[in-house]
Amino acid sequence: MKQWGGNTNYKRESKPVEKPVSRRRAQREPEKTEHQSSEAWRVGKTIAGTSNPARQRNLEHIALRKKRQRRNAIIVILILLALGGLSLCIARYLNDLHEERLAQMKQANPMEPTVPIVDENAGQNVSQRAKVFVARLEADAKDFNLEIDHVVLPFQMAREVLVYFKGRTEYYKMTLERGSTVQIEDASRMMRYLDGKEKKAEYVDLRVEGKAYYK
Repeated sequence: MKQWGGNTNYKRESKPVEKPVSRRRAQREPEKTEHQSSEAWRVGKTIAGTSNPARQRNLEHIALRKKRQRRNAIIVILILLALGGLSLCIARYLNDLHEERLAQMKQANPMEPTVPIVDENAGQNVSQRAKVFVARLEADAKDFNLEIDHVVLPFQMAREVLVYFKGRTEYYKMTLERGSTVQIEDASRMMRYLDGKEKKAEYVDLRVEGKAYYK
């Protein structure tokens, strides 16, 4: 007679062995219910669904920041332009003030010539205009390494002067109607021409602009 436990064809169904869970772990990790799982899924869907509005807000912040930067740049440019215009106005005002002071100084202390002026008219009443012109001739002649010896005011020729230079035999006819600088420059040019051609002249006429005559 065989025992019940000796039947080799009989197989007992084995149940999975569950590991005991400690009380402390059970308290720390409560078992999730079906409601909690569905709620977590909905939260995840909600977070995923709000990613586009968040990105839109970031883009709006970036656009707003760029708009502010452009506005600040425009304000800075306008301020610089205003300062530049103000500086230009101040510079012009100071320049006008300086020129006005120079004009006042010239009126108070007119230029006086140092070379002799021979007046062939009756009396020796040389006009102030002639004196200023001769004084300017002296100053301009130094720029061309020339030195004036004396000046003659010819008889009944109120606007004409005869200029004699040191070291030269010819004299130069000039007029008060033209600038002293251009006439001195023309005289220097004619001196170089006469010396280069080895010619002697009695006088050189510089009264006409752009032309020079010599005899």
